[in-house]
Amino acid sequence: MLARDGMGWRAHIGIWALSAALCACASGAADDAGTGGMDTGTTTRDTGVGDTGVTPPTDAMMPPEDAGDEFCSGVECEPFQYCDGGRCRDYPACRGDGSCDRPGDVCHNRRCVPGDVDVDGDGSPASEDCDETDPERYPGNTETCNMVDDDCDDMVDDGDPAVLCESNPGGGICIEGSCGCPAGTYDLDRAVPGCECVAAPPLEQGTSCEAAIDVGSLDDSGQMITVSGNVMPDDRVVWYRFRGVDAPDSACDNYHVRAHFLTNPDDTFELTVARGDCGSTLECGDMGFTDYTWATDFRASVAGTLTGQCPCYASGGSRTTDVSVCEDDSADFFVRVRRRAGSTLSCDGYTIELSNGVYDTP
Repeated sequence: MLARDGMGWRAHIGIWALSAALCACASGAADDAGTGGMDTGTTTRDTGVGDTGVTPPTDAMMPPEDAGDEFCSGVECEPFQYCDGGRCRDYPACRGDGSCDRPGDVCHNRRCVPGDVDVDGDGSPASEDCDETDPERYPGNTETCNMVDDDCDDMVDDGDPAVLCESNPGGGICIEGSCGCPAGTYDLDRAVPGCECVAAPPLEQGTSCEAAIDVGSLDDSGQMITVSGNVMPDDRVVWYRFRGVDAPDSACDNYHVRAHFLTNPDDTFELTVARGDCGSTLECGDMGFTDYTWATDFRASVAGTLTGQCPCYASGGSRTTDVSVCEDDSADFFVRVRRRAGSTLSCDGYTIELSNGVYDTP
């Protein structure tokens, strides 16, 4: 409400100016020297500082104050802010490197930060750190597989791909920012950096009976071949196929097909066999075993039936009492290899010998 005379008006203005000065002190916005609060007979508003005729700087223009300001004791500011008279202010804005006016400042996160200040608390001052927003990025840090420049050398995931993944629980090697193993390789031994185990045979081979790995023909003159692998991963099976050839005979048929393990670490692997074609019933059912034989090089009673072709007489020749004809028993054999249930997973492999006519039935 306006007073009726000039004195009343001046008294009102004096009170308003004093209130403004007190509010400024309470907020800590200025170091009020206590001057300018008295009525000077003018209408100038008290700013809390002596009138020097110079426009006071704005927040963006003000350089950071001494962190030891008595008003800043116990004050915690957000990153990229500093305390000034008990109040948190943003560091001055910048547009990039070289755009800060104050000597020693560096531009981080679009703010001019004093070079000796460690904003993210990683031990590297702003003048040396490549990223003051991330305490996991600083010079000398250990580079890991994450598509990030952890050690501030301007390179991402640089180093040995296996070493970059040593701290990863699953091991592997660094591939485009993630730790893993290329298809067909596995990290089973964490004491060995990288994916030290390679699937053998390759994953795309021997996947089914119809796609069995063909190892050729073995005739009963005494031929053999070996195959090897590790059946990785552990739920895989591998199929092999060979033809057991029964050469013509006239006295004793030497046909003796055998498949057995030469190496089988910790009895990890087992095999099953189908004779004839993939639709044939597995010999001895699905029970896995380590040594398989199908032979005619004997003469004995089997399940009450006289059988075997040694001796034997030539097909089309004169029949001989209690002697079998020398038949052609040539057939395809399909051998399936798998891991025994509950076996310990490792990269150690097997070796299987496939033969015909090498062994004689006792």
